[in-house]
Amino acid sequence: MSLRDHLRLYHGNWMRKTDELNNLFYSRPPVTFTVYPEEEEVTGRPGILEEYIWNVRTKDPETGEMIRLTEYFRVKYGYKIKHNDEFPIFLDDNTSVLYPPEVLYVHDLGPHDHEFPNPFTIVV
Repeated sequence: MSLRDHLRLYHGNWMRKTDELNNLFYSRPPVTFTVYPEEEEVTGRPGILEEYIWNVRTKDPETGEMIRLTEYFRVKYGYKIKHNDEFPIFLDDNTSVLYPPEVLYVHDLGPHDHEFPNPFTIVV
């Protein structure tokens, strides 16, 4: 399931809850995601940037160049972002690289050493 689908399913209009969700994400252990379409694995605590995808730039990890997020995914992966009117996601280990929530897929979460006080445990 993509992070976008998860957020919509469990939080409805998740873009109105960015502070709450960011606090929740940072209180949990890092999570491994698979980035579609290349199936690259990335690990970290997700964060939500309160700026629309169509209006942000991200850092190309290979060149270090700042490029529009929509352009980066189109050129690098041949992928057209479908929901550019949503907020992008970053991971706490590298906040300059942004991802559309539709391309981040939850990886195997595995067992956790402690119980979470909140039922929102699939992503964080």
